[in-house]
Amino acid sequence: MSEVSAEQQQSDPTDETKVVQYLRENPEVLMAYPEVFSSLVIPHMTGGATSLVERQLKLLREENQALKSKIDELVGIARENEELNQRFHRLALELMNTDQLHDILSMVQDQVQTFFYTDFVCFRFLPGVGEAENILDGLYLDSESDIVDSVKPWIEARKPVCGQQDENINRGLFGPDIRIGSSALIPLYHTDDLGLLCLGSVNADRFGVSMGTIFLQQLGELVSTRLKILLQAG
Repeated sequence: MSEVSAEQQQSDPTDETKVVQYLRENPEVLMAYPEVFSSLVIPHMTGGATSLVERQLKLLREENQALKSKIDELVGIARENEELNQRFHRLALELMNTDQLHDILSMVQDQVQTFFYTDFVCFRFLPGVGEAENILDGLYLDSESDIVDSVKPWIEARKPVCGQQDENINRGLFGPDIRIGSSALIPLYHTDDLGLLCLGSVNADRFGVSMGTIFLQQLGELVSTRLKILLQAG
């Protein structure tokens, strides 16, 4: 058996010639393997300037990376939504098994604060809403201020309101000693207007005016349905 020399093992010009000849005869082959094509580094002697091919390849790689980042972002959002759906389901089950008003209010506040990773959660009821045990004392909107007139159109519109609010509104909803950067205000209603479930954050960008409100609206409907048999609107 003949031995292969070191020079022959290092490189065989005939192999390169065959590859080049094959690519010339089959120029479409790289299109069938885009992962190979996009990873090729093809220098061009252009006197220091970037060739058109190099620029196109660079843009292609950047677009692929941007697309991958977008897909990763969408997958992350889908996972967050799935987790939120599971939490809503558990909240619904607990609401069904809870008959005491103070337990419902406390449970919703605790769980919603975790759901939406927010700093403050509170209920604010319209002055005409009542219940037998005075549990709502301290949770009513101040009828002597302008806060009722300010928020009642939002409750009547039946849609959550997100964004940065006037300081007077923030104080009327969350209290004078709490600084709110942004908030999500969720109407509570059934056949009558009940009030608001208020989510507040010290972060001015946490609840933006352009954020989706589907989960917030569903939360309001869920809580309102459970409260309606325990509250009386006047």
